[in-house]
Amino acid sequence: MSHRIWGRLLVVLSGMFLFASTGGLAQPIEFHVVSANEWLYPDTPIPASPVHKMDLHVPRGGRTGFQILIRGIQKGEPIQWSFQGEPSPELFQLVDVNVPENSGPPCSAIPPDQPTPEYVIRKAPYRVYDALRPLGKGDLTRNQTEGLYASFRIPADSVPGQKQGILQIQVGNQTASVEVAVKVYSATVPSQGHLRVTNWFSTHHMARLHKVEPWSEGHWEMLREYAKMMRRGRQTDFIPIRPEITEVGPERWEFDFTRTERMIRMFLEEGFTHIELPHIARHDRSKEAVARFVVSVAGKPTPGTSHEAYVFLSQYLTAWAEILHRNRWYDISIQHVVDEPTPKYFNDYRIMAGTVRKFLPGIPLIDALGNPELDGAVDIWVPLNAYYENNREAFEKHRQRGDTIWFYTCCDPTGFYLNRLIDAELLRTRLLHWGNWRYRLDGYLHWGLNQIIEEQDPFENTCPPHGPYHDFRLPPGDSHIVYPGTEGPWSSVRFEAMGAGIEDYELLRMVARRDEKLADEIGTSLVRTFTDYDATVDGFNAAHIRLLEAASQ
Repeated sequence: MSHRIWGRLLVVLSGMFLFASTGGLAQPIEFHVVSANEWLYPDTPIPASPVHKMDLHVPRGGRTGFQILIRGIQKGEPIQWSFQGEPSPELFQLVDVNVPENSGPPCSAIPPDQPTPEYVIRKAPYRVYDALRPLGKGDLTRNQTEGLYASFRIPADSVPGQKQGILQIQVGNQTASVEVAVKVYSATVPSQGHLRVTNWFSTHHMARLHKVEPWSEGHWEMLREYAKMMRRGRQTDFIPIRPEITEVGPERWEFDFTRTERMIRMFLEEGFTHIELPHIARHDRSKEAVARFVVSVAGKPTPGTSHEAYVFLSQYLTAWAEILHRNRWYDISIQHVVDEPTPKYFNDYRIMAGTVRKFLPGIPLIDALGNPELDGAVDIWVPLNAYYENNREAFEKHRQRGDTIWFYTCCDPTGFYLNRLIDAELLRTRLLHWGNWRYRLDGYLHWGLNQIIEEQDPFENTCPPHGPYHDFRLPPGDSHIVYPGTEGPWSSVRFEAMGAGIEDYELLRMVARRDEKLADEIGTSLVRTFTDYDATVDGFNAAHIRLLEAASQ
């Protein structure tokens, strides 16, 4: 039986099923199907000729999906759904979030009364579907307009070929039928990829937002749910909590790694591959600052280059070394010194880096920084993508000397740069990792998995003050890419796009093993630089299909 005949038969059979289940003739729902690579808004118009089917292209071991906009339904009605065919999807209810301001100059947001920047896709304020709430059978509609997100996970051992199915959605006595065609390619994305990825997260915010006692069993269960969510997004590296520290005498401390070891084991069980040891120092920007870089010694900010800090770090780092060796984790660890050092304080950084190298010999040092002139003190350089391009020759010389280069984004860069902000094309988030391939950058770092401060409603204020400084507001979406749901973390449209981009990186790498020139040709058809790219859905689809075909040869 042909795929076309089978698809029509499924439509007929599913229609008969709904007729029987509703006790009569069901009324059609007004709906429209759109790509998972473009933003959907509550006020997105349904065209005169709406799309009611979706063609998907995906490798084995990968994910794909699409969105559905539904109109004219009753608020508070139960949503029923079923899928006839294979593979069966996960279904999510799209939750709209508020974008109060557009992204502005580096690391800020701009008020709505200012002119609309040409690099954003919509003027704030507005609402957009970003959060993904897992949809259970019978969950209620939130409004008369509803958004749904269907996500397909393709097992690595799937038989390649064309798959057909019908997604049936029922709201009250109204129904919608979405024809789905999934082409599964023979290329297989590995479960353990090659691109190193870290999103920094807060265990404190997890406990607070989910209303669990810190480090209770409920907190540990929630932490595992977040670990699973991060792995869904193909994250590889994580920062564990610090040990509990007790001062036991003059210049003597004891370190309790009980919680730390439990957390590391949990994340490794979930598929993480590398441990980022926490920063040994932080910036002190307070009026009472004793130094630019300070180490917390018994809770007291102490100059990072002082004798007191050295004595403390000699014991603290030695304790870490013992734990890592005992558990055979030493070779999968990297160490942060201080985040975003500036050239004015490079000498202080060098002193602290030397202390780390003395007590943790052989562990690579990694930090986010913009200047390539910290020779010898860093092993894994993580510049902003803008800083990398502006200083590419100097950074590449470090690679020639054996160092590794990642890149990061945060509240900066804005404008036309690839980033994962909400007021830019959704495809920019996915194309970040085509940028990894374009420049052969081996990792990606972002500070904001769930950095949701106390005064921030994560659904209503995506441009919060930048805690702890509060001297400017963050551009929309920078503080978090997952949301605190009712039972655990909720993914987002951006987080799904990020995971898909990392899978694309693996496919490009796969093609390059056979034909590096072809991989680069496909890659640069979308991303030529971090500001020169094709973020259109049609352009992406053409390049993606070509990539899947090349990776499957």
